[in-house]
Amino acid sequence: MPAVREAMGKIDKHGIVGILVSDIHLSLNPPIWRSAEPDWKATMAGYLKELGDLSKKYSCPIICAGDVFDYWKSSPELINFAMDHLPEMYAIPGQHDLPLHNYEDMEKSAFATLIKAGIIHLINPNEPTVLNGIALFGFPWGKPLVPLAKDKQHPDRLNIAVIHEYKWIQGKSYPNAPKNAEITGRESYYNGWDTIHYGDNHIGFHGIVNRFTVYNPGSFMRRKSDQIDYKPRVGLLHISGGIKSHYLDISKDLHLTGNPDNKVKEDLNIQGFFDELEKLGHTALDYRDALERYMDKTKVKKPIRQIILMAMEMANGTR
Repeated sequence: MPAVREAMGKIDKHGIVGILVSDIHLSLNPPIWRSAEPDWKATMAGYLKELGDLSKKYSCPIICAGDVFDYWKSSPELINFAMDHLPEMYAIPGQHDLPLHNYEDMEKSAFATLIKAGIIHLINPNEPTVLNGIALFGFPWGKPLVPLAKDKQHPDRLNIAVIHEYKWIQGKSYPNAPKNAEITGRESYYNGWDTIHYGDNHIGFHGIVNRFTVYNPGSFMRRKSDQIDYKPRVGLLHISGGIKSHYLDISKDLHLTGNPDNKVKEDLNIQGFFDELEKLGHTALDYRDALERYMDKTKVKKPIRQIILMAMEMANGTR
């Protein structure tokens, strides 16, 4: 862990210089598993308020490592909701924020609309965003992490790579995750960084590997049945380089397997239907995610990948 830095500018007495979040996945409709929620927008607004309150409490910026939206071509209704409830943040786009996963087409997206509205401040991949105590370097979806050259480092700040790329450490991955995505500490592209803030892996993790810190907050909201025991979190980044997880309040969450008091709402009358879907297997509920993971794993060439994604979008209209 890096030594305590002498920060430039005013920093809150707590020493917190950033709130680390990723994979918010705003969606107008609830995921299947969360269909028990009577008002999904109100539920999302509650999570976002807690995030914004943390930023106010510690007088520091929110830093998002991608996938603000669940689908890049979000409806005007959802965009308006985001303008009303998404707290101001610094962010990079994830693949869900980008048309056909192309960074070059970001201007067509809901993510870009929030940039124009001043709610999202883009962490530009070509130059750092320098704030009190930290220097942010963006690596959006499709932009691989590279070592930070000494002449690019900010010695009076924490040098933080914000990247949306699937990585995992032991015990924090989906079954049969690509071996080359495991963080071992031997990777040369970590050289020069103080902190790596990851997005994409919905299972959060925190580790110190060869003196640098890796942190992935994981999924901001529980969306799938396999997350029933998962505790969504954000990271409180201290000027010393340490990160403490803040676990979000999920005490009022409702989902199809029951309410907080373990009673299923009988008037929904869809538990049987959900059970039948579950029998089809996890990938039946998350077909697109499974397909994307497979294309990542098998390194499907970009032109073919775009054709497949375009066909899915034409068939579904929305994600």
